[in-house]
Amino acid sequence: MPGVHRQFINARYPECVSIQGGGTPMQFSADNSGQSTSRKRTKNFPIRKLTARALAVTLAFFCAVNILALQPPARTTRTVVTTEKIPYSVAYQDEPARYRGYTEVVSAGIAGEREIRSQVVFEGDRPVKVLSVQSTDTARPVDQVVKRGTRVLRSETADGSRWVSSFIRPLKTGWLSADFYDYPHHNGIDLAAPHGTPVYAAAQGRVVLAGWYGEYGKCVIIEHADGSRTLYGHNSSLDVSVGQEVKQGEKIANVGSTGNSTGNHLHFEIRIGSSFLDPLVYIDK
Repeated sequence: MPGVHRQFINARYPECVSIQGGGTPMQFSADNSGQSTSRKRTKNFPIRKLTARALAVTLAFFCAVNILALQPPARTTRTVVTTEKIPYSVAYQDEPARYRGYTEVVSAGIAGEREIRSQVVFEGDRPVKVLSVQSTDTARPVDQVVKRGTRVLRSETADGSRWVSSFIRPLKTGWLSADFYDYPHHNGIDLAAPHGTPVYAAAQGRVVLAGWYGEYGKCVIIEHADGSRTLYGHNSSLDVSVGQEVKQGEKIANVGSTGNSTGNHLHFEIRIGSSFLDPLVYIDK
């Protein structure tokens, strides 16, 4: 019967190789070509059944993993603590002896600090809902104290509750590139404009300087009837001379980049005595 069984297997599964009687599982008979197949693995029926079973188990495992991956992560509630700065305010001290546009910082301001504690619901590492927010000021801000002039120039006129300046903008084109006191010792404003742009007198007056003036390069200074002076610096060329009377809006120079300058612009100042006034208080930007 064993021989019949072996013949049945060989006939039913010709690709399989039978085991010789008395041999070990690694000793196989010769195949149909007569060549040795002692190292050839068998493809018998039990191995096929085992492979199908392993495939089914593998598929079931990956299905379970995918199902778990589709489930949302667990929700947790955490306390999140952050801080933010509290801006300081500016407290002004009026100086009647100083003209409008004069400012002086007496003491610097100090920003405060606020702690914010929030109860936040997370799904995994993703915040999904804020339950509550509580803030506590841990440091109060300190005001900046600034002196400012309130005295009115003689050339200004009253218009209801405000004063109207007698100055006009010295350029008809261009833009503000640096503000009053944008950096240390910057006592005026910078109006950027192309090289050669006409510069006009901001008010009627007499020219007291027309020429090279140190870091201002080619410069014009005009003295006005109210005692104030206007300065026009970094010009490429000048159209007036010392002692000349000029009218408001009269062309006096051309924009350039002479002196301590990095590009074409007009440096414009308003002075009275030893004080420098913010030109933007008196002219339009």
